Amino acid sequence: MQTNEHNKDRVSPLVLWGHWYTFINILLAMVIATRYLKVEGWPETLLGQLYMLTNWVGHFAFLGFVVYLIALFPVTLLLPYSRILRGYAAVVATLALSTLAFDAQVFSHYRLHLSPFVLDVASSDLTALLSSPLLLLAPIAIMALQLLLANGLWKRLQRVRRRKQGTRVTAVLVSCFVFSHLVHVWADATVYRPITTQDDIFPLHYPFTAKSFMARQGLVDDLSLAERERTAKPTHQLNYPIQPLQCHAEQTPDVLMVVVEAWRADLIDINTMPKLLTFAQQSHWFTEHRSGSNDYGYGIYSLLYGMLPAYETSLFADKKAPLLTEQLRQAGYQLTIFGSDDLAERRSMATLLADFHQQPGSVIDDPAAQDQATTDQLLRHFEASDQPQFRLITYNAPSSYSTPIGFVGIPTVRPQTELNNAQRVLFNQYRQSLSFLDDELGRLLASVDDNTLVIVTGSNGNVFSTNSNTDIRSNFSASAVHVPMLIRWPDQKPRQYGYATNHYGLVPALMTQLLNCDNPIRQYSLGESLYQPPTTPYMVMGNDRNFAIHSNKGTTVINSHGEYRVFDQNYQRQRDASLDVPTLIGVMEEGRRFLSQ
Repeated sequence: MQTNEHNKDRVSPLVLWGHWYTFINILLAMVIATRYLKVEGWPETLLGQLYMLTNWVGHFAFLGFVVYLIALFPVTLLLPYSRILRGYAAVVATLALSTLAFDAQVFSHYRLHLSPFVLDVASSDLTALLSSPLLLLAPIAIMALQLLLANGLWKRLQRVRRRKQGTRVTAVLVSCFVFSHLVHVWADATVYRPITTQDDIFPLHYPFTAKSFMARQGLVDDLSLAERERTAKPTHQLNYPIQPLQCHAEQTPDVLMVVVEAWRADLIDINTMPKLLTFAQQSHWFTEHRSGSNDYGYGIYSLLYGMLPAYETSLFADKKAPLLTEQLRQAGYQLTIFGSDDLAERRSMATLLADFHQQPGSVIDDPAAQDQATTDQLLRHFEASDQPQFRLITYNAPSSYSTPIGFVGIPTVRPQTELNNAQRVLFNQYRQSLSFLDDELGRLLASVDDNTLVIVTGSNGNVFSTNSNTDIRSNFSASAVHVPMLIRWPDQKPRQYGYATNHYGLVPALMTQLLNCDNPIRQYSLGESLYQPPTTPYMVMGNDRNFAIHSNKGTTVINSHGEYRVFDQNYQRQRDASLDVPTLIGVMEEGRRFLSQ
């Protein structure tokens, strides 16, 4: 009995010391974390500012408590000796704060927090990260400070106990933590962007969300969420364009842009698509063209914005329509989109298509029949108008291997690449769908006059696979992204371009050659036109779960968890290969270039 009382008397002051020592380190962590606030910038709204402050306090209070609970409290019970505990706690606190300081340095460079992927990058870029000698001395300084604080607090523990401030301090920290998460639940459900855009500021930050829960309870619904997103104020995250555009379009020919979902470039041949082959031979034919994505929506995003996938969220939050469509509208164009309503109904496409009028049409379940109806509708729309027309037409039949009922197909052939039995069936059915599409494109293009600028391309490629959708979305092989790009300019001779091009180059080409914009291309896009051989040694592709960097060395695919895989030029997995860090750093710098400072 006396032994238990003796142990309790020994442990009790150590627990009290541990609580206050943790509180002091929470304050130190908050001081270091001001680096994140500086990088992120001050929110414009009062509620956003209040949330940032309470989240700053509550989050690091929570992290400090977790470190204490895991690393210090068990040792307090097992080894209740003050000298051992003080020394051990000082080491733990030094490691934690040093890691936080390094994470803040990494965040200021890359806008990313520490992870195995980021550590791979940082290990090859230490010179830039540790540019100041003070950073190397920081752990030593922190360790000295920790020992001073640990011993000083132990000597003044009785004085601290008498003040009885523990309950008040705990109440403040807990209130900040609870308040910040409850406010975030509301902000997430109501699409209040001054708060939700702060989700990635702090490391190990996983704010509560309840959008799906509140929708199930009937508190919000998809329509109200869409309406809130539509009416929410722009967040001004981007400086896009970097300078106001100076455009003065002298001639405004009608423009017809045809975008086909899941269209591979290697099947424009005399047997599969003879009509389209004839058109290609009369056009500017970019034979080595790649989409900016292996996904339909993100492919169109890269085509109309000319921006990296990294900017998609910010463009949506800023409600920034593509500069191309804005300038077309200012030049007097009427913009109309034809095709399935699927694209326009995507919430993420609302900003991208803000300048377009969706031409209403019949809703048909069969993709091939829908494409036929789309062609009929567009042919009826070809009529005299007082203003120039920019028509965007989408076809979707190839993505589902669809052909209309009664369609007489083409003979099957043996694929040139090695495919298994199931893939060979998909290959030939895909050719049937392309043959049907060739007929639709044939009768559409035959009705277009010679004074119309015609652009025919694919949003993404197609992989003959029976694997899961997750595997397909992580596939950035040539089959998935190599798409046709054909442009027929009025009064220009046909020509083939054999150098590498991509979707990002269409916006600069149209801005400079159609709209006569004088600004340097890098003020509104990646900086390369279709009509310029590439100077950037890499190309970036992506979707909502993965992004890929393609270069002469091969392709590196990185998912949202920071896991990466490296492939050679033939898209064969290289298991022992490492990241091409200089190229990755260049991509990351490009992904920050338009962010507001």
